[in-house]
Amino acid sequence: MKIRIVKLLNLIRFRIIGTILLSITITVNAIEATAPNIDYRFIIPILVMGGVLLTPLIRGRRIVRRIYRRGINHYNSRLIVYILFILGFHNKLVGVPIAKKSIYGWLFFCIWVIGSIVTLIWMYSNNIPIWILSITIILAIYKILKALYS
Repeated sequence: MKIRIVKLLNLIRFRIIGTILLSITITVNAIEATAPNIDYRFIIPILVMGGVLLTPLIRGRRIVRRIYRRGINHYNSRLIVYILFILGFHNKLVGVPIAKKSIYGWLFFCIWVIGSIVTLIWMYSNNIPIWILSITIILAIYKILKALYS
């Protein structure tokens, strides 16, 4: 049962983050396309697509509310619970024990760190725009933390 709750929390987190990234992408592209005279009609597709993506979240709100209450009671901090949710460490919120990594897990982790560093150096040396570089840095840090704690 705990594994199903973790999968539901992952689904909710991916839908929320996906909606935010989708709205940022649509907004930036619309502003670039209508640069001299900014037209705000592009907000309507954001609202429609965001509504479609976030509608199934109503189904799991009671379960999520219970998990948050339990997490807040356990950690005594809303900030810690929100950080654990955003980073995807739902195992800690639900109470599923995290297994120790095998030698292959640590090998994969080391390869992931080296690959992230090489990718970031390559992007910096090829003058990739700073916003793409910053998004890549955030994703690399997230994936490293996820590989370390899962």
